Amino acid sequence: MKRILSISLIILSLSISYALNAQTKKVAKKTKAPISLDSLVFKKLTNRLEIGYNNPARYGSSARTTYFNGIKVGLTTELQMKNNFSLLAGVLYNLVYSDELQIDPTKVNYLSYGHFLSVPIMATYNFPVTKDLKFIGFAGPTLGYGLSQVRSTISTVSTISTAYTDLYKSSVLNRLDLQVGVGAGVQFRKYQLKAGYDYGLLNVNKLSGNLYQKGWYVSLSINL
Repeated sequence: MKRILSISLIILSLSISYALNAQTKKVAKKTKAPISLDSLVFKKLTNRLEIGYNNPARYGSSARTTYFNGIKVGLTTELQMKNNFSLLAGVLYNLVYSDELQIDPTKVNYLSYGHFLSVPIMATYNFPVTKDLKFIGFAGPTLGYGLSQVRSTISTVSTISTAYTDLYKSSVLNRLDLQVGVGAGVQFRKYQLKAGYDYGLLNVNKLSGNLYQKGWYVSLSINL
């Protein structure tokens, strides 16, 4: 009799344990949200259209400093991370222009038009002030790729003569460039205004001497 009672208790305990375990798994299955790449990454992305003014300069031991004025436009995307940090990347098209007059030793005017792409990869910190307003700071590298750099040399010493040269195709400049930059800005709702400065790390001169590129910019972005 005792043996039968013991066996019955064991069977009852196992049955209750199995039922509770099955019920727990059923509840967990209902409450557990499915994990997908969309929920982990894409819902945290903010895409923006960016347009701005840039003022790059080319300087070094092989040439005197040349300043450019231009515009840039492109798309950026920002991935939200923890503790108000985010990672920003993008592709921007730049169009720059320079008009430089060299009087000594000869009177020569240099007109330059440049086209290049820039790919920033920035670590960003966001400091929220209100629900709609926040300040931002960012730093990181920017990879540049030169598309075209046409320079016309106009001499007016005796007779006017003009010579056109693409500095990339003529093996004067390297197309690839790497810069590191810092900047700050402010965001109000879906609009973002920022300014930054980039400093060149690579020698872009293919000839003797060194030549680097640097410059500052200001831009306006809008969330898409």
